[in-house]
Amino acid sequence: MRAKVSVLVIDLFLVITAAWTTGVREGEPITPFDPGRPATLSLLTEPYLQLPTESTVTVAWFTDFVGTEHAVVYGEYLENTVRAVTTRMSRSFEDHQSDLFDAAGERLYDSFTERGVWRHEAIVTGLEPGERVSYYVTSTDGSEVGRSHVYTLQANPRPGTPLTIVLTSDQQNRAMSPGTFQKLVETVGIPDAVLFAGDFVDNPHRASEWFDRRNEERPAFFPSLQGTFRTLFPDHPYTGGAVLQYAPVFGTIGNHETPGRFAKHAEDQAGIGPVDGDPQPRWYAEYRYEREVAAENIIPPADPERAVLFREQYIRDRSYEHTAYFEMWNHPEDAPQGESYWANRFGDVFIISMHVNRVWRHWNPNRRGKFSEAPEHLNDPDEWGFGDMFFEYYGVGTEQYEWLVDVLESEEFREARYRIVMGHQTMFGLGDNALPVMTDPVATITYLDESGDEQTIERVWPADAGTFQRDIVPLVEREAIVDIYYEYPVANDIWLNDIEPLLLDHGVHLVHTGHSHLWNRTRIGDLHYIETSNYGNSFGVGYRDDHVETRRAPWARFPGDEGGKPGPVRENYPRFGDAHDRRPLYPTVLNPELHFGESEVEVPYVSSNEIGVFTVLDTEAGTVRSYAYDWNDPEGEVMLFDEFSLLSKGDG
Repeated sequence: MRAKVSVLVIDLFLVITAAWTTGVREGEPITPFDPGRPATLSLLTEPYLQLPTESTVTVAWFTDFVGTEHAVVYGEYLENTVRAVTTRMSRSFEDHQSDLFDAAGERLYDSFTERGVWRHEAIVTGLEPGERVSYYVTSTDGSEVGRSHVYTLQANPRPGTPLTIVLTSDQQNRAMSPGTFQKLVETVGIPDAVLFAGDFVDNPHRASEWFDRRNEERPAFFPSLQGTFRTLFPDHPYTGGAVLQYAPVFGTIGNHETPGRFAKHAEDQAGIGPVDGDPQPRWYAEYRYEREVAAENIIPPADPERAVLFREQYIRDRSYEHTAYFEMWNHPEDAPQGESYWANRFGDVFIISMHVNRVWRHWNPNRRGKFSEAPEHLNDPDEWGFGDMFFEYYGVGTEQYEWLVDVLESEEFREARYRIVMGHQTMFGLGDNALPVMTDPVATITYLDESGDEQTIERVWPADAGTFQRDIVPLVEREAIVDIYYEYPVANDIWLNDIEPLLLDHGVHLVHTGHSHLWNRTRIGDLHYIETSNYGNSFGVGYRDDHVETRRAPWARFPGDEGGKPGPVRENYPRFGDAHDRRPLYPTVLNPELHFGESEVEVPYVSSNEIGVFTVLDTEAGTVRSYAYDWNDPEGEVMLFDEFSLLSKGDG
C-alpha cells in the first residue's frame, strides 16, 4: 500500500504543477484596470523584483487566491500594463506548528495540510538603464480587486553607475529581522540589490514562514524585508524595511533551501519540520529506486517519458529537493544544473553564486549526526544520515568546477570592476557551522564477522550502488554493524584545495557566505571573506586570545567528549578559531561587542543576539561597510563599525 501512495504523491505533484499555470502571454489582449477602483482584496505580499536585464525586470507577488486577472501597471504616468503568468506553489503547506490563528485564538491548522498560494510573475519591458520607473501590481478575483502600493523599478544598471548592494543571509524568521531591515533603509536609503547567501526561512514548505506568521519572535520573511511587519503586529517597535519592492534579490541555495525526504513525511503526516533535517544522498535514493523496482514494490509507468519523470520525482522525494527555491526566485538558467548555480553581472559587479552546500547534522556523537548514525538504526541504511553529506559537488573534475573555470575566464568577468562569489556554506569562520571543513565524510564501519570478532572497513561517501551492494548490504542483512563514525580530515578540504586557489588566480575580490549566524571576516592575499548574518539567532563562537575565551554552540559536543567508543580525531575540529588557523580581522572603526557592553574587551566578531548587523557594498567607493545597532533601543544610533576596500592590495 505504501508504494501505491508514493505513486499517488508523484502523480499529484505533476498534475498540480501542470494544471495551475495560467495567464496570458505578452501581446494578448488585457482588460484595462481602473486605478480608482477601491481595493477589496489583500495580497499576501507586496511585489518583489527579480532578474533585471538591460531593458527588462521581472516583477512577482503572491496571493492566497488564484484570481481571474493579475497585472503590473507601470510607466512615468502608470500608462502601461502587462499581464502576469500565475502559477500555484506546488509545495505550500501548514501544520500544527504554523503560527496562524482564528479570531478565537485557536490554531487554524492541526495537521499537515496543503495551503493554496499563487505566484504571479510579469516581465516589464522597454526600460532604459539608469531610469527608475513607477509601478504597482493588481490582482482581481471576479468583481473584487487587490492592489499594492506604488514603487519604482529599474533595469540592470550600466557599468559606472553608483550602487548600494546589501550583503546578507540566514534571515530564517529570526527576531531582529524587522529591526535590521528598517535600520538598513533608514541608514543607507533604498538599496539597488540584495545578495542573499542562502537560508531564507527555516522551513520553505511552510507558507506562513514566508508570508503571515503570527509570531513576533519568529517573524515572516516578506513583512520584514518589505516594511509591512506592523500590518501583522501594529504595536511592534519595528516595521521592517521596504527593500524587495525596489531591489532585486540575487540568491544562493542554503541548507534550508534543501528539504529532505518529502514523500516519507507527507505520507506519515509527520509535519513540515521533520522534512528539513532528513535528506539522504541522491546516490542512495537511486539505489533504493532500483531495489524497489527489482522487487516490484513500485511499478514505473509504461510510457518512457512518464517513466523518466516518475523516476526523477521518486528520487527527489526520497533524497532532497529545491522546489520552493526554484519556484520563488528567478536566476540565470544557463549553467549545467540550471539555477542551482549561476553567474550574472549587475552594474559594476560580477556575481557568481555557487552551490557549495551540505546538510546540517547534529553534533551529538550518540545519535544520527555529523559523526555517527543512531545506534538503533545501525543496520537500517534507509534511516542513515550519511554524515554531513554534500548536496552538490564542486571540486576538480566536477561539472560545477568546469563551469566555474569557464566563468572566471570569460571576458565579462575579467572586465568587471568588482568580482564577488556567493556560497552559503562558510569556508572561514568562528561559529560551530564552520566545522567540519568542506570534505566528504569518511565512514569507519565496525562490524562482527562470522566468528563474532570485531572488524572495521573504511568507506568514503558518496558510494556507487555496486560498492554499497557488495560491501555494506551483506553486513546489514546479518545485522552485523555495531558502530559507525565519520571523519572529516582538514587536509581534504575541497574549498581550500580546489576552489580558493582558482579564485585567487582570477582576481576574485570577495567571498560572501552565511551559515553560522554571526559577523566575522578575514583576508587571504587580495581575497576577502565575510559572513554577516546575525538576526537574533547566533549560537556563539569558538575564539580565544590572551583576554577572552568564548565557546561554540552549546550543542557542539566534540568527538571524545562522551568517552568510551573510538571516534574521529579531535584535531580536525578545533574548539577555538578557524580550522585552518586563519586570522579573524577586528572591526576597523568600532568594536560592537565592546561598545554595546556585550564584551569587556575588543573581539573580532559580532555574535550577540542583542546587536543587529547589516552590511552594504558601495560600488562608487569600492567599500564594504558594516553597521551595528542595539535592537532593544529602536531610537538608538546606528554605528558604522567596519569598512574595507575591495580594491586595495594586501599580503594576507
